[in-house]
Amino acid sequence: MTEAPPLLRNRNFLFIWLASVIGNLALAVAMLAETWYVVKTLGAKEQLGLVMIAGSVPRIALMAIGGVVADRMRRSRIISFSLGLRVIAVLSLVGLLHAGLLNIWAMTVFAFVYGALDAFFWPARDALLPGIVQERDLMRANSIMLTTNQIGLVFGPVLGGVLLATLSYEWIFTLTGALLLAGVAFTLLVKEAPVLARQEARHLLTEMKEGVQYALKTPALRSLMLIYAIANLLFMGPLGLGIPIIVTDHLDGQASTLSYLQSAMAAGMVVGGTLLTLFPPTRKRLMIIIVVIVLEGIVLGAQAFTGWIPLAIALQFALGMGVVANNVPMMSVLQQYTERSKIGRVMSLNTMASMGLSPISYAMVTALLALHVDIRVIMPAFGLTMAVLMIAIAVRIPTVRQLD
Repeated sequence: MTEAPPLLRNRNFLFIWLASVIGNLALAVAMLAETWYVVKTLGAKEQLGLVMIAGSVPRIALMAIGGVVADRMRRSRIISFSLGLRVIAVLSLVGLLHAGLLNIWAMTVFAFVYGALDAFFWPARDALLPGIVQERDLMRANSIMLTTNQIGLVFGPVLGGVLLATLSYEWIFTLTGALLLAGVAFTLLVKEAPVLARQEARHLLTEMKEGVQYALKTPALRSLMLIYAIANLLFMGPLGLGIPIIVTDHLDGQASTLSYLQSAMAAGMVVGGTLLTLFPPTRKRLMIIIVVIVLEGIVLGAQAFTGWIPLAIALQFALGMGVVANNVPMMSVLQQYTERSKIGRVMSLNTMASMGLSPISYAMVTALLALHVDIRVIMPAFGLTMAVLMIAIAVRIPTVRQLD
């Protein structure tokens, strides 16, 4: 196999980068429109959690299969296939809107389909970089991808807020489909080396079991999965459901305000990612992750009590910096401690561990909201509990304190 060219002259990296930025821009616009449609147009804020659960369950249930597929097939083809089906899914929303049939149940089905496609998209995307860039460029490539991908998430909510004020939902979803189609085109231009043929065909479950055993026997991978499982159980639900409710009930209730908060979080990711690109961490990366998650828990709790929009924006910016400060060290640790032949499965398992409890998190918050527990109680309770548990992990697990 020919060695990959330096990062700045790597056409494959450029095409994947462009597809990722465009895809994230489309996703940010669509998610804002969908969230606002459920909360405002349908008036179903209590059922927003149902939609998020529907998107999370298939994503997690199929993620291990997606990892095996990513180790068997060309990852760029999997990404193209996933993006192409998303185009069809988004355009189907346009048809339902035109027919007046886009209710909460249709939105739930759409979320389910989108989540199922994510289960194959994410392992393939995360496993692709080691195959198209040189090993010495992996840390920088991960940081650049994560940072520049947030460009779409910064401008996406702002663009979505403008579109919501000027266009119909039908046009917004049509434009989203067009952006995703452009992402498909760029992905098809990637020239990836064929996946090495296996010496013998093995059952899908056998390969899944092999990936699980490998991850559990590797201290760094085992520690990462535990950290992200706990963090996402206590972070995803309050963040995903809490911010739209805070905007609706405790700020000014405008779609533009929600877009500002989402853009602020993405902007924080860009700034944090830029700093990590310039100053990549090489020591005590698990401890860095722990400290950042503790701070995220405190900021999440504080966000519940903001009644002033500039302060809410500042806190979202801080949360965005925290998210990227976790993800870049995480990716570098995973890629450093994982055999290339198992990287698809390990990536999928880590995603399952980090997001597998997200549906439960959404369900917990949804249940508490149904019991009329105020979001200003839920967010600090979850955030501070997360901070305490992270401190306990750092104290009890030597690998977290010692691993570079």
